[in-house]
Amino acid sequence: MTDLKDNLPQRAISTDDPLRAKMLVAHHLEYASPIYENGDVFIYGGSFNGVEIALISTGLRPVAPFISEARRLGVSELLFIGECTSAQHPLRTVLLADGGDNVLLQQTKREAARVDIPISVCAITSRRDAPHDRVSAPCAAEVYEAAVEHGLAALAILTVSVNTRTKEEMEEHERRSRLYAASRLAFEVFGTID
Repeated sequence: MTDLKDNLPQRAISTDDPLRAKMLVAHHLEYASPIYENGDVFIYGGSFNGVEIALISTGLRPVAPFISEARRLGVSELLFIGECTSAQHPLRTVLLADGGDNVLLQQTKREAARVDIPISVCAITSRRDAPHDRVSAPCAAEVYEAAVEHGLAALAILTVSVNTRTKEEMEEHERRSRLYAASRLAFEVFGTID
């Protein structure tokens, strides 16, 4: 494996929840080793199916500075795993946020079909009071904006945690454990790219 302290792998998976990130390291990342850690912000390096991957937890901070630094350290493809609110989709639905990198979108759609994870592609907004036909995903919108600015291919894989029409919400513990399908999908996408 390369010296991850100076160079990150080309592919990275990111999330804004540090406990979710720790679960991803424990359940998916092979040969995991810490690269950087400061409270709820950390980077681990490792592999999945022999493909080197960095796992980045941005904590509850803006993601743009992390994307800028990841790009500087060699990351060129990023899958973001996060939550969203929707009036149209039931809780726990896995959504691919429109507006990201088209190549990653097509690869993720193919991989979702291969591993039998139902998905939908949806338009997102950063507004918390999203119109009925939009999914509210402020972090994903920020990821896309920063990715374009820094020349990074990015795709957000989201899980509906709040349905604004029915007022249903996933409980806090479930928000970490029930994002498994989105997490598995992210790792499978990078683990099957040639």
